[in-house]
Amino acid sequence: MRLVFLTNTYPPGDISGVGALVYELRAEAARQGHDVYVLTREYASQGDRAVVGLRGPKLLFPLTVAIAFLRRFRDQPPDVVHVHESDGALVAMSIAFARVLGHPLGRSRLVATLQVSYAEERRSVRPILSDGVVVSRPTGDERIFGWVRAPILSLLGRITARLADAVVAPSRATAAELERDYGCRVREVIPNGVFPFSAVETPPRQSSVLYVGRLRTRKAVAVLIEAFALVAGRHEEVTLDLVGSGEQSRALKARVVALGLDARVCFRGAMPRDHLAVLYREAGIFCLPSIYEGFPVAILEAMSTGLPVVATRVAGIPEAVLDGETGYVVEQESATQLADGLARLLEDEALRMRMGAAARRRFDEEYAIDRITTAHLDLFRDLLQA
Repeated sequence: MRLVFLTNTYPPGDISGVGALVYELRAEAARQGHDVYVLTREYASQGDRAVVGLRGPKLLFPLTVAIAFLRRFRDQPPDVVHVHESDGALVAMSIAFARVLGHPLGRSRLVATLQVSYAEERRSVRPILSDGVVVSRPTGDERIFGWVRAPILSLLGRITARLADAVVAPSRATAAELERDYGCRVREVIPNGVFPFSAVETPPRQSSVLYVGRLRTRKAVAVLIEAFALVAGRHEEVTLDLVGSGEQSRALKARVVALGLDARVCFRGAMPRDHLAVLYREAGIFCLPSIYEGFPVAILEAMSTGLPVVATRVAGIPEAVLDGETGYVVEQESATQLADGLARLLEDEALRMRMGAAARRRFDEEYAIDRITTAHLDLFRDLLQA
């Protein structure tokens, strides 16, 4: 098959979940002998002609990628065009218009994978509570996202979903959100998948808690810091590593200093995959305290290294983390519940090892990239046959 993936983010320029998923899909599909191309926003090709980086701001990416797509593939259409999030709206409209005109481009099948509902993400731009007390407020940039960008992205997502031959969601919860907010039918629920980090062998620091993700309001890292303060008082050896960057960085660092935890909390910024692999292998527990998610790739990365996970009961997280088996799932915006889950794992090494092993088994059975890629390729073949 001749496949084209469109994505706003792509490693190493961006370590977001969508970019990581496309990276893994492209690598696995190419290994299986398919002809694969990627159009993305920022990418230093280094001789890789199959990945094209387009200049320009994120907000204009749906336009720039549509222009690039038509220039490259109008006369030699791919079999399948796989778009992500809301960035494929104009490409979707181009393919739909080509079908009306009887142009060969109209024979391309369009698959849209939507990680989140932007209508729901817009609702998550709000003050964050921890056990009833406000611990974080959206920055100006985040409020602009809620007021301006999220409605635009929601509109583009709705257009993409309604024109696609197949809409894919990463979780059952996300599928329900998309059908409610975008008025579309989700054909397949295919979870995200990643290559495991198991090749990197380092001794774990059993008293280390790890977070990986953007430092933005909906990730609720402020709640994790409050929970860590509760745990740190009872466990003098515990440390917290925060990997990522974002709008809340300054406020979070100030709160850590105010709590007197700056010697035990490390802000590591964005990290390349090989450095991140070492941190996953060194950590004892992975924690994700979000108030909204789709199906977070970071949880899968943690499970692949045998880490137990403490996370919140939002969106697709309970579909990945089995409460009491591979970790703990707690209510959002509760530092007390988050701290309780962390403390139980810190205080019981046998429990921590047992849950970590169960997490790795679940990853191998459900989320290994070869399984996820096979599910996508099967969908592509079904569409072409139909």
